[in-house]
Amino acid sequence: MKIFVLASIAMIVIAGPVAAQLDPDDDGIGVYFDPCACVICMPMEPGVHTGYVIVTHPTSPLGVGGWEAKITWDGPATVGNWNLQGGFNYAMNNYEWIVGEATPLINPFTFPAIIVATFDLTLIDDAVPVNFWIDGIQQHSLPYRQPAYLDGSDYNIIKPLQQPTGGPQYPVATLNGGCAVPNEDLTWGDVKALFR
Repeated sequence: MKIFVLASIAMIVIAGPVAAQLDPDDDGIGVYFDPCACVICMPMEPGVHTGYVIVTHPTSPLGVGGWEAKITWDGPATVGNWNLQGGFNYAMNNYEWIVGEATPLINPFTFPAIIVATFDLTLIDDAVPVNFWIDGIQQHSLPYRQPAYLDGSDYNIIKPLQQPTGGPQYPVATLNGGCAVPNEDLTWGDVKALFR
């Protein structure tokens, strides 16, 4: 029994903290609180923090050639100092972004998570939740309003981006409140299987 316990402890120490990307689907976009697209819900103390806009699992083999999305939030926080990764032209109207890339973005260190923007998040009060949403822009490129990106291997192809929580009516990230939950149907058996 001692060998089993020691082996288990050794495996935990060797493995360390393991984090997996939350959105397993292709062509996703979300707001995250880490660069690997693993954290969308957490408690956070007042102060200045970094937020990330990340495209996950792009189906383009060469990554993101450009992107468009509207990013909004509510609650006691301000957002500023946007840093558009590699963006050579962009338009911002009420946090609606249209960003072109001189070279398609693909990051071998975080792929399939591609950071397309970072921002400073100043949290004013941790007693009230802050929620983030992503939607399509007013002058959208697709026939319908939805976030989108240019295929890095062919700039004539515009692909829709999906929110990890199922649509623009659901928050994609939350601080100091209830977590945004992916839009999946789970049975009680599925939940129990997670703990076997």
